[in-house]
Formats: sequence, C-alpha cells, structure tokens
Amino acid sequence: MTVARFTPVGDVRVDAALTATEFARRERLVRTEDHAAYTAAHLLVRACAGELLGVAPTTLSLEQHCPSCGGVDHGRPSLAGHEDVYVSLSHTRGYVAAIASHAPCGIDVELRAATIPSRALTGRESGWVRAQPDPPDAFTRLWVRKEALIKLGAPGPGRPGEIDVLTAPQGVRLTAWSSQGAHGCAAVKTGGTPAGDWPRHDLEGSAAWNGPRRPPATRSSCTR
Repeated sequence: MTVARFTPVGDVRVDAALTATEFARRERLVRTEDHAAYTAAHLLVRACAGELLGVAPTTLSLEQHCPSCGGVDHGRPSLAGHEDVYVSLSHTRGYVAAIASHAPCGIDVELRAATIPSRALTGRESGWVRAQPDPPDAFTRLWVRKEALIKLGAPGPGRPGEIDVLTAPQGVRLTAWSSQGAHGCAAVKTGGTPAGDWPRHDLEGSAAWNGPRRPPATRSSCTR
C-alpha cells in the first residue's frame, strides 16, 4: 500500500508537531514562505504515514540521516520505530508533496523552471525538451521524475544529468501530477513487476506527460 499527496501549502491541516531537530532546521530558512513550506511538508508526510499505518500523525516522529556527513537534520527521511515504512517528502514555494509506502519510494514537486540547465539532461532528453511547445515546462516534468527516482534509490548513475527518464524504468511505478505552474512525480518500487503490467507514462514522442494527476541512484555527495 502507498499513500501519496500533492497539495498547496495552505491546505495542509495536520494535528502533529515538528521535532526539535526539525524546528531548528526550519529556523535556518530565511523566507517566511519557506518556513511554511518546510512545516507543511514535514507534517504532510506524517499524515501520509499515519494513514498507511492506521495511527494518528501525532504518534509519529520523523528522522533524517545524511550518509555523507552524518548529519541528522537533513538527508534521507525515515520514521522512528517503523523500519518497514519508507517515506519521502518535497516542498517548493506554494506546494508540498509527501509519500509513505511499504516499498522504497521517492517524491518531488517543483515550480515551473525559469531556465533549463543543460547539464541536468542527457542528450536524448535535451532533444526532446527542445522539441516541446514549452521547453521550460517540459524540463520541469523531466526534473521531478529524476528527483523522485533518485530519492527512491533506483539503480543507475547518481547524477541527474546521467539519468535518462524519457522511458520509465522497469520495476518502478511513476505517477505524475500538475497544477497551476507546478509539477510533481511520485515513484514507488514494484519489485520484479514487468513494466508492461503498469502504465509507463513514457514521454518520448509526446508533447505532454499524460499520467494520472495524483500522486542505488543516490547523490554522490552531501547536498546540505
């Protein structure tokens, strides 16, 4: 079972509280809107996990650990005392996303990109993006897919520019989401399930990503 949510920051209503570590990390953010997005994402992931487990979000504590530097205020998130549950979260100004699953998972949400960093794409992806009616929008759709797969820990190169995501990898279910200038993607490992058994949402050859509107490759260095 998997529970995933994409939502505006202001729509998050969860009866839970941040840990002291989360609160300290949030206070280092400069902008008020970033404070709100951080809080909403960290509460939303508790709500997703609570629904998955059938418990109140107030009973759940989120932990993070960075394998590169050993920090505990950033890095891959997990639920304290629930080693069988995988979680992921993301926030951008105005929107947040979160996912909880009994399988490895990753999620990302981003506002439409203003520019296209060429090093973030493979050659094949660059060609596809340039051919789209709105290249920055097309790039954003690719980027959230890359981020979700990296967070999931899908096998392959760890740098975004080396991961070609025009075709969904076998053994991973991808779900796309879009709303008013923002795009998101949720990725969940499906084990050995043949790719033909689930919608692939391939992007190559199409002008739009028509996936449902709902909700190891690891970074080689600490991105704190």
